[in-house]
Amino acid sequence: MPCYRISAKSVLLGDDLLSCTDGAVLVDDGQIVAAGPDATVSRPDHAAAIDLGDATLLPGLVDAHMHTFGMSSRGLAALNTEREPYRALRAAGELRELLHAGFTSARCLGSSIGPDLRRAIDEGHIEGPRLVVAGQFISSTGGTWDAPPLPSSWGRATTAVADGAEQIVQAVRERARSGADFIKLGLSKGGVQDRYHAWGDDPHAQATTYSVEEVRAAVDEAHRNGMKVSAHAIGLAAVNLALDGGVDIIEHGYAIDDQTRQRLVWEGKIVVTTISQLYFHRAAYDEFHYPDWERDVYERHWLAMRRDFELGLKVGIRYALGTDLVGKPTHPLSRAAKEFELAVEWGMARETALRAGTVLGAEALGIAGVTGSVTNGKSADLIAVAGSLSNLADLASPILVMKQGELVPGFMKAVGIPSRW
Repeated sequence: MPCYRISAKSVLLGDDLLSCTDGAVLVDDGQIVAAGPDATVSRPDHAAAIDLGDATLLPGLVDAHMHTFGMSSRGLAALNTEREPYRALRAAGELRELLHAGFTSARCLGSSIGPDLRRAIDEGHIEGPRLVVAGQFISSTGGTWDAPPLPSSWGRATTAVADGAEQIVQAVRERARSGADFIKLGLSKGGVQDRYHAWGDDPHAQATTYSVEEVRAAVDEAHRNGMKVSAHAIGLAAVNLALDGGVDIIEHGYAIDDQTRQRLVWEGKIVVTTISQLYFHRAAYDEFHYPDWERDVYERHWLAMRRDFELGLKVGIRYALGTDLVGKPTHPLSRAAKEFELAVEWGMARETALRAGTVLGAEALGIAGVTGSVTNGKSADLIAVAGSLSNLADLASPILVMKQGELVPGFMKAVGIPSRW
């Protein structure tokens, strides 16, 4: 594996992302072996020198919530009936785009093809970020992702639907058997008459899907297998259910009250943001002819999400950045860096957003000891952007992407490295 010495006007170092002016990073055998002021980093004869000039070098970005559906974002109703070979091929192309967008790690929050895509990436067959995957969702009958027209018997046969502690434990064991890294539970849903079943027409009028005993059964079995549990939880009752049941990470986590916000802080839970999902829906209203009822649903969720994100910042909730993007045409993975911009627009400090999309993202993935910061001994997952990165919109146009010590194809020529190096 090549050895690189990369220098830049600014390098963001360590878990605090402290800016080092005129810095350098030495990469060897896929790891960061030295990082700091340029004068302190050795210059081995065998190292390829990359001088980025007036640029900023920082950790590879982390999307803590996305999906490897491999489906049209406007055709997800067919998710459970489309052929998986097609879905895997389509998702592979979109994961390549995510990597080229600067995301060297990502967390798939539910998809039956996730474990196989992770394996294909790890074995070098396709390009993509380091993936941490949940495999198939776990939902109750009529729960978050179980709704007509498919019969619930289909979901039970695939263990996507599980009711009662015994079935839930079996479903968790099936995920472990399939190679999932963690468990994804659905704990909230819309009311019986809601048109948007999974998220509910009103974020403040959600129904919970499991009892505390059922959630605890899932968590206990997952932990026994060395896996964390993440929960789709919108609304006061669902977020408290997740906390009561011992869930490790909360997805979405809005439409709650002050007491629950404070509880999230006291328990140190990571809440994953997912602002982009709603942002890109709203941007697509006219071009894709969203009906009025669907626009109304997204507007209610948008307002509730923003209000509670701003309140959460004030009390100190630990946010990791996740997009909930699922693919083209309305939710392209290549636009994942938008989450950083949106978080700042909603009041998150620039430095906090950078940590939320790198250091805390890696913690959410369970790989903080491996990646997420420019630290000696960690994987050389790095990106660079032109200039000082005063505007986080610049993250959308990386000039260098390196994953596990290897320059991503397409970026070699730009930094003066021959393609056959």
